[in-house]
Amino acid sequence: MSEWKTTLSTPWFAVEQQPKRDRAGRISDTPFYRFKQPDGVVMMPLTPEGHILLIRQYRQALNRETLEFPAGAIDPGESPIAAMARELFEETGYRCATIEQVLKGELRLDRETACNYFFVGQGAEPDPEVRPREPIMVESVTPTAFRRLILDGRFDHIVALPIVLLASWKLGLEI
Repeated sequence: MSEWKTTLSTPWFAVEQQPKRDRAGRISDTPFYRFKQPDGVVMMPLTPEGHILLIRQYRQALNRETLEFPAGAIDPGESPIAAMARELFEETGYRCATIEQVLKGELRLDRETACNYFFVGQGAEPDPEVRPREPIMVESVTPTAFRRLILDGRFDHIVALPIVLLASWKLGLEI
């Protein structure tokens, strides 16, 4: 198959194209496009009391505030766990006593190249000396309140919900 050609490049992602082929190898008139972007991280942080930390922030793509887990991109040369600790601290001002990876995989198999790493952080506590750098509000909710947010459609980061199941399956946590 031919090499990918970059058709658009931004600081956050690139759009690449190559000729689209069918199973027999015939080339279509329409090229195939994909998004190339850095790998990412997302975490469900838990406080020592078992509350879940969520962030509320404005997302320009949706033109509204969203309620989600802390997440972000992995910088070049950075490990996924280091990126997650950095993103959590930048977005919330919190640090976790432990961070465990519970899943790794691609979210959009049809159009993206990024691999995403999913984590559960335990013992999340704020650093009293630091305020978050980003304009993000931190919310601490009980597991019962979190379930209600999900069931009522008020938790926006639905692609990250496997973390909840894996926290139970892999770590034995009751969320």
